[in-house]
Amino acid sequence: MTFSPVLRAFWPRPMTISFGERLRASLGGAIGIALTGLICLSLAGHAHLSPWLVAPLGASAVLVFAVPSSPLAQPWSVVGGNTVSAVMGVAMCNLVPDPIMAAALAVGLAIAAMFTFRCLHPPGGAMALLVVLTHTKAPLFILFPACLNSLLLVAAGLIWNNLTRRSYPHVAPVAATAKSGLLRISEADLSAALREQDEVLDIAADDLARLLARSEQLAWTRLAGQRLCGEAMTAPVHAVHFGTHLKDAYALMDKHDIKALPVIDRRRRVHGLLTRAAIEAEAARHGGLRAFLTPSGRVHSDIPEVAGQVMQEDVMTTRAGAPLAEVTPLFARGDRRHVLVLDEDRRLVGIISASDAMRALYHAA
Repeated sequence: MTFSPVLRAFWPRPMTISFGERLRASLGGAIGIALTGLICLSLAGHAHLSPWLVAPLGASAVLVFAVPSSPLAQPWSVVGGNTVSAVMGVAMCNLVPDPIMAAALAVGLAIAAMFTFRCLHPPGGAMALLVVLTHTKAPLFILFPACLNSLLLVAAGLIWNNLTRRSYPHVAPVAATAKSGLLRISEADLSAALREQDEVLDIAADDLARLLARSEQLAWTRLAGQRLCGEAMTAPVHAVHFGTHLKDAYALMDKHDIKALPVIDRRRRVHGLLTRAAIEAEAARHGGLRAFLTPSGRVHSDIPEVAGQVMQEDVMTTRAGAPLAEVTPLFARGDRRHVLVLDEDRRLVGIISASDAMRALYHAA
């Protein structure tokens, strides 16, 4: 039986959350509310204050302990959101006699205030509504219990989440996209896309980038399957030595229609990689390709003439027995398009270009 997309949207979606994570969040919520309640009840008893715990704090606990990575659950969102919402609720109770109008204005102004102060927190709307429904006019409510409840809950969240290895306040892993080497989406691209969406998404931009990068890695792994680098590499490899003249190296590239040549020694140990792009870039700075590749005939020259002077020393390498899926992310590291395959003695045995990897993945798929 099939359902339309609209009908499927009403059906509960599966939750890919382990039992351990569910237990961690549930215990955290219970502990957070218990600690907040105990402290505030003790203070309220001494000062004869009531109420000492507000219902919207239960919703705040869900965010702080179940989704601590959410932008809506961060400390400033919780404390600021609940507090400014309480301010709006108290203000409307004092200024608007009609309860329905007061409730509507309190919630609407609370949302506007949370946007303004960058502390959007869904339970804040409930906080503003609670103030109106209980007809609370005393400004003290803003500080106790609204603000203090929120501060104590955040303190409990800081302790519990970090003890259970959850980042709070949430900080995404550093350079997540750079480590993958695959994702071509820049921070500016992601920010522009989110602006075009023009909708509040309950995920931070850095977390979204990390998930995209990890998804891409898993996709490459699935496509590559059990294929090894030795199955995808080109061998034997055309190579040059450090002292090979650039004219000869460029001619070798033309003859075999290749874009890069490993630079090796007599034992086939790799010293670097000479690319067609690097030669052409140097030629553009020295009067054009024809003039650049013409030997000067001098013992010393200010213009590079041999492969070792133009090669890039920072080369990407792998082993023939390494999984192809481990190599694929390397191709998006800057402008790199070749991975050199070495044996156990670090000698050159093959080369994998970006097109080799894509061809292998295509046939595997």
